[in-house]
Amino acid sequence: MTPPPPPTLLLLTHHLTAAVAALLVLIDPASPSVAARKRRRRDVDAEGDGDSDSEEPVPLPSPEPEPEPLPLPPTSPDHYPLAFRVSAPTFNFLAGLLDPLLSHPSLPSSTLLALALARLATGLPYPTLAALFRVPASAPRAASRRLRRVLLANFRFWLAFPAEPSSASSSSPLPSCRGALACARFDGPDGLLAAQLVAGSSSRVLSLAAGFRGHRTDLEVLKLSSLYQELEQGKVLNPGQYLAGDGDGYPLLPWLMVPFPGTVGPGSPEAEFNAAHDAMCRKARRTVRSLKGWGAIAHLRDEESPRAAVACIGTCAMLHNVLLAREDHSALAPEEAESDSAAAVQRRADDDAGVEDFEIHGRASAFRSALAATMRGR
Repeated sequence: MTPPPPPTLLLLTHHLTAAVAALLVLIDPASPSVAARKRRRRDVDAEGDGDSDSEEPVPLPSPEPEPEPLPLPPTSPDHYPLAFRVSAPTFNFLAGLLDPLLSHPSLPSSTLLALALARLATGLPYPTLAALFRVPASAPRAASRRLRRVLLANFRFWLAFPAEPSSASSSSPLPSCRGALACARFDGPDGLLAAQLVAGSSSRVLSLAAGFRGHRTDLEVLKLSSLYQELEQGKVLNPGQYLAGDGDGYPLLPWLMVPFPGTVGPGSPEAEFNAAHDAMCRKARRTVRSLKGWGAIAHLRDEESPRAAVACIGTCAMLHNVLLAREDHSALAPEEAESDSAAAVQRRADDDAGVEDFEIHGRASAFRSALAATMRGR
């Protein structure tokens, strides 16, 4: 039996009749850029070589299946994960938490939150959202900007290492590991954007730095981040703690562990270490996939500026952590297949063989060997 809609839902649909509300479904129209590319492709075909008229006409591709309709505004609590990527209880939690901070001359804060979350979840153009929610044309963009500013200015502690590191590292597949370091690329307004994050054993974002040029390597991004300076100075981590580096370009450092290179014997301490290392890195890869699942991040190129794109990444990372804290898995990507993960361990280990000669010293190598020796029996 479907539970009754939460009270805040009335603020979204009180002005809609039941018939109209039932018809408000999410249908993503073809973007102008796609249409323009199709027109340009036809123009190029028309200006081809002279014997093009004698060629057989190219059959048109079969139309892609229409996306599954998503109700906007939601008319049932079951619709919230589809429309907003958060459950109805989480929506109500955020609405109550942000009510004093989200303000608009004519719209309630819950409606602003619904507009901003719908944009983040679906990536729909602002005019489309305004039409679906029956609000002024400027409301969706204003709501999105307001939510980003409020979260990034008042809730930065949501993106931070936990105050008690012992409990976090005890649940890690690797002993004393605080998190996995990874770098992701996103298609931004001016080209690729790189974002570096550290994810804990629960896939929670512990650190985020975004806005780097996408052509930079993972190691270059790391050295440009403030996290690198803090780690080099002995901050963030306690003695004996470290991060696991997920990627082909990270070196072995006293505070950054990478897999043993080359082929390791099955059942050996090195093989068990590599497997545990990859299990930790899967948490970071799952976090990256979860972030890329937000519609606004998939459409970052549509943002008005790289700065707005970076704010969008940070907002989605904060919401990702809120959902995990509330055990709301509406926006959490599925686990990585074990078979794919096992192949990735060996590939990264082989690729990293040439990297280990770079900025490596005996203490880091000895530390990794000592960690591998403790893997038996875990």
